[in-house]
Amino acid sequence: MHASTRPAYASRPSTRRHGRAGRLLPLLAGVTALLVAALPAKAEETLKMAIAPFLPEAELSEAYAPVAEYLSRRLGETVELELFPNYLSFWEATRGGSDFDIALDAAPVTDFRVQRQNWQVIARFDGEVTQSLVTREDDLILSPKELVNQRVAVQPSPSVGALVLYQLFPNPVQQPTLIFERTNRDVATAVIEGKARAGVIPTPLVGGYPGLYPVITTDPLPFLGFSVSPELNERTRKALQQALLSFAETEEGQRILEEQQLTDIVPANNRYYAGNAELLVGTYGY
Repeated sequence: MHASTRPAYASRPSTRRHGRAGRLLPLLAGVTALLVAALPAKAEETLKMAIAPFLPEAELSEAYAPVAEYLSRRLGETVELELFPNYLSFWEATRGGSDFDIALDAAPVTDFRVQRQNWQVIARFDGEVTQSLVTREDDLILSPKELVNQRVAVQPSPSVGALVLYQLFPNPVQQPTLIFERTNRDVATAVIEGKARAGVIPTPLVGGYPGLYPVITTDPLPFLGFSVSPELNERTRKALQQALLSFAETEEGQRILEEQQLTDIVPANNRYYAGNAELLVGTYGY
């Protein structure tokens, strides 16, 4: 058809078509809203739970992955483990601001976070823990003084083992030669294999290594504590605390603790760990 002979309606908008479009717009908006509502809700940000590297990463992952999974189910959001290859990387991350949401840590660094970074303790593993200075049974040492200038294995500061060792040898000119190992198990192996004449490890580990002899055992410290970042909102903090304490109240929680050989999780607060950060005096970054 020639342009000059086109019908008049082809050259201007149709009022009927606009009327239909006007009625369709609210309908389309309603359908869009229903489709959006049917889509899965956007996942909340993952909560990162850091664990001090007192054991090898693989061992910590095996022991605490079920704990994180349990907490994820109770909270309705993912709790992810954040592990570290050694105490040096862990301490750098900690003193640099503890860029995670939850920490499971020994008493000195737990109190450090409370005092220096405004973290809040919400729960702890029940009990106390001591450290033992160990040697081989066939290389009997009767006093720490015999180890001055001798090779002694320990995890780097601020591991509790290193902090305790500095307490045993406060005189800087009368100290052993320190051999730094990645984990407490590496410390025990170094002593057994003769790489070091002695080492400092948590007392509960001593029984797992036949041939080790405890020369001295330290005073007890509070066991591992759960603390949370000040950036965590109050609702999530309270829900997390309830989830941790529910381990003792549910069959699943009790089973996890028993299978992983963990003690009960009990209430705790900042006061329970107060004063333990003093062991960090002299530590780089404290």
